[in-house]
Amino acid sequence: MKQNPFTSTSFVTVWSKHFNGSKLSKSFDFISGVQFLKHSILPLYINIGKNLTKGIFYELHTSITDYKGKTFLIYDVPDYFNVRELARDNPSSLRLKKVFQYQGFLMDISSYTNQDEYINAQFSSKNRREFRSNQRRLEECFNIKYSFLHGEINESEFIEVFDSFYSLLNKRFAGKQVNYHHLSPEKWNYYKELVYVMLQEKKASLLIIYRDDTPIGVTLNFHSEAILFETITVFDPDYYKFSVGKTSIIKLLEWCFENNYSISDFSKGDFDYKHKWSNLIYDFNYHILYDSKSIISTLTANLVETFFKTKLYLRRKKVNELYRKAKFLLQGKPEESFEYEAIKFEKLDGFEANSGHYLPIDYNIETYSYLQQYVYTFAFANPEPIDNIKVYKNSENAKEYVISGSKKAQRITLK
Repeated sequence: MKQNPFTSTSFVTVWSKHFNGSKLSKSFDFISGVQFLKHSILPLYINIGKNLTKGIFYELHTSITDYKGKTFLIYDVPDYFNVRELARDNPSSLRLKKVFQYQGFLMDISSYTNQDEYINAQFSSKNRREFRSNQRRLEECFNIKYSFLHGEINESEFIEVFDSFYSLLNKRFAGKQVNYHHLSPEKWNYYKELVYVMLQEKKASLLIIYRDDTPIGVTLNFHSEAILFETITVFDPDYYKFSVGKTSIIKLLEWCFENNYSISDFSKGDFDYKHKWSNLIYDFNYHILYDSKSIISTLTANLVETFFKTKLYLRRKKVNELYRKAKFLLQGKPEESFEYEAIKFEKLDGFEANSGHYLPIDYNIETYSYLQQYVYTFAFANPEPIDNIKVYKNSENAKEYVISGSKKAQRITLK
């Protein structure tokens, strides 16, 4: 790999500023393509970026011996990078331990001519009709536009987009009631600086799906010369019926074909949509390089190997999921309330807005924002411009509302 974004000068500089006090990184002649920092206690060198990369590539030069007496940990080496490993008859004392940690998922599109051909190979005709229908309904109900930011961008525009990105992620994971580590102030400030810098260099991009001028879906990507790394993706959960996430993937595929990319990499994280869209599953391994003639180096390598094997065991037992849920609860209730939930839906025939005790309300204001998901679900089932759809509140029953379009209406009752 000639242009790995996760070992670029900008990445190393920004990551070091936020997580290593801007201390100089350390390079070694026996290994190229990766820089290291020294562990604060152990005789261990760890790759810059640690587990905030989406893949490290490196090359070894075993005739050079500046690895002597040292141990090296390299996070996240995808096996499809085809890093040349040490030969069994390697005469040096340098040795490698590989510790599996995650599965990764990608779309290898190198043998396809366009996105339709790839989608046809992956999905049934029924699925393909569903994708087209969902996108058509989204565009019929809302004023939708698609933007792919990849290159120069005004700083104020970037801040506005990235703040919207944060808000969407916060809303999404508050709804799931789990802690999302990328939203911590430390990591989010890091991403904000990194992405702005790397956008200018075309080593990063943002795919944004707008409703009017408001983002309802954002995907952050990093770029090598032929691989797009999908890093963080989110969509507004109020629009879940429209499958905004699937439309995002299709738009990224279009961009990859238009720009001669051969791989769109979903990276680690085991989700159903990755299984469905990917045509290659690969392994993420942690590589531990050590000097087999050094007792301290060998003991350190064994300790690191045991540590990550234990983490993998606990992750497979879902301990990490329990931890994230507990951390979310300990942080206290989020500002946004999720206490409102519809418990009854009724179709209405011949609803008259000026009859009975129904009063019009603006569901777009914060007081009634919890109704948006039900309005958008109604719009999905009865496609028409969203401005045609009105909401009414029963003045005698504060938990009863009517959603009314130009042809159909529905009463909902909240608990």
